[in-house]
Amino acid sequence: MDLNSAATLALVAVTLWLVWETRVASKRQIGVQTWLTLLQRFDSNEMKQARKRLVPQLSNYDRTKHDRVSETVLNLFEDVGTAHRLGYLDDKLADSTFSYYAVIWWEAAKPYVDEERRRKDGDGSLFEDFANKMRREPVTADMLREFLADEARLKPD
Repeated sequence: MDLNSAATLALVAVTLWLVWETRVASKRQIGVQTWLTLLQRFDSNEMKQARKRLVPQLSNYDRTKHDRVSETVLNLFEDVGTAHRLGYLDDKLADSTFSYYAVIWWEAAKPYVDEERRRKDGDGSLFEDFANKMRREPVTADMLREFLADEARLKPD
């Protein structure tokens, strides 16, 4: 192999390495940016009000009042789960920020989600990504009750 061929191969190798590094950095940047956007949405006054309003709707869930339940909070966690599943959300940041809330809100929302799916001919894709990849911790009735009491006391900024 002559010097020009060796230099060309070295240039190809370095170019491929740079492409790979750029792709990894881009994925990381997208994951962090997605996390920041979802975190801002989660911490917004609108979401705090929605979380507070959802507490009585789910703690005393009544199928006859199903259409009055707001899906604002549920949709946020569905978006978090979808971004997480597709790899557009940094796993460690998602778990540390959203998993606790997602898992407990999922537990609170299960009767509502079950009824929503039943009304939509058993469509299991409804809220499919909600808390799906999040860390699973057992949620006791006491944990759920305390969590919902805390959420009911939220005060928007």
